[in-house]
Amino acid sequence: MNVNTKPNAAAPLTSDKETAIDWTKIDTPLERVGKKIILPGDPAEMPYDIALETIERIRDSELQTYDVTETVKGLPWDALVALYRSMQDIYGVVLPKTMHLWFGDRNPAFESIKTGPHDRDIIQVPVGQMLLPGMAAPVIVAMYGGGAYIKGEVNKKDRARLVEVSVKARKYLRTESIYKAKAIKLKVDDDGDLIVNQQPDFLDLSEVNESDMIHNPITERIIETTILAPLKHSAACRKHKIPLKRGILLEGKYGCGKSLTARVTAKVAVENGWTFIDLQRPDGLVSAITAATQLQPAVIFSEDLDRFADRSSSQVNEMINIMDGMVPATAEIMTVLTTNFVENIDKALLRPGRLDAVISIDAPDAATVGRLVRHYGGNNLPSNVPTHQVGVILAGQIPATIAEVVKRSKLSMVTYDREQLTEDDLVVAAESMTRHLALLAERDPEPTSGEKLARNLADILGVERFNKRGDDAEELLEKILEQVS
Repeated sequence: MNVNTKPNAAAPLTSDKETAIDWTKIDTPLERVGKKIILPGDPAEMPYDIALETIERIRDSELQTYDVTETVKGLPWDALVALYRSMQDIYGVVLPKTMHLWFGDRNPAFESIKTGPHDRDIIQVPVGQMLLPGMAAPVIVAMYGGGAYIKGEVNKKDRARLVEVSVKARKYLRTESIYKAKAIKLKVDDDGDLIVNQQPDFLDLSEVNESDMIHNPITERIIETTILAPLKHSAACRKHKIPLKRGILLEGKYGCGKSLTARVTAKVAVENGWTFIDLQRPDGLVSAITAATQLQPAVIFSEDLDRFADRSSSQVNEMINIMDGMVPATAEIMTVLTTNFVENIDKALLRPGRLDAVISIDAPDAATVGRLVRHYGGNNLPSNVPTHQVGVILAGQIPATIAEVVKRSKLSMVTYDREQLTEDDLVVAAESMTRHLALLAERDPEPTSGEKLARNLADILGVERFNKRGDDAEELLEKILEQVS
């Protein structure tokens, strides 16, 4: 080893007084050139004994052990895959290693991680202790609630390697996430937090077609321009400075097609490079927004907003703050919520700025019923069979009811050993359905004045009723008197 302490050629010669430098107080970097270690020679030559002490001090510093933890934030399984890919990319090989603990050995494990909706869409990633080529000590790779981490007791030189791994992993998350531009379902607990011990499910959209979404013409037009257009024409929206941050509420009674609209939205989103997040509960919106921020452009969809944001809920203000402030104006995140009871939604949430659009999904009119009948009838319904009459009979019924009518009409078709439906099959099935629905629509007798008074008093006083519709007035009054006394 050659130790060069020559002064800079351009520097003037210095006196003995000028060479009295306390090198221990100067941050002295070593310069390595080939087989040489070059020590500073400016403003004065470094004495040999100081040079040796400096080299030893720097050597000891480089050999000092540090506890280092580098985290990669994101959905835990996604972050773990990113870390593993990063280690493979940098080192070529990752060698799992058994941990020897005082209570026994702990072997590395493989985490099977879903990457798609099919059984074959699985990758296995090792977790536990690993050896990376060129590193003196092993590292530990694992997941936590907010992502994944790599940690170890490493020297100063190897500390930079862990930083390199984590930086590359974060880049993988931004560009090659296993969830990006796919449709996933996030599960949350009662507190609205992500359930970290359950992976997201992938939605299988292979059987979904945009043509499956059949609504009244005006509703279809609103959905197309308000929801689907930003997904299909994102570049044009950016060009014309149309915000891709949007909040939309789909409202309508149960069974009118809100869930189907969501699946079509998911299909269109994935086909156009957007991530679709089906949120199990609307009170998990914070967790979903955090995930969507990394996976954007993204759509968050959640049903039954009224369960979270009705007027009596203490969480209404939280919902307002989430929709107002958590998503930046420049974010490309569309939030689509649904409700069957729009009258229960706090009006503060409905104003523009918090929800950009409220879309009513109405029951189909006669013409739309005809389109639905043709859709459900498929190849069994010839194009020359009229659907006007069945449309008139079933106008205002939900699509699920119309689908059942077509199933019943197909039973008639096979009864008579035919391959195609007739108008008579459809009309008879529709008439049978209207009689069925009429039975369901029969109401309980109107309560008497005494029953109304007793029920109102019970509600005011908080007396539990054993049967809200069938409570006897006298029994209720007795219960009320017992509680008051």
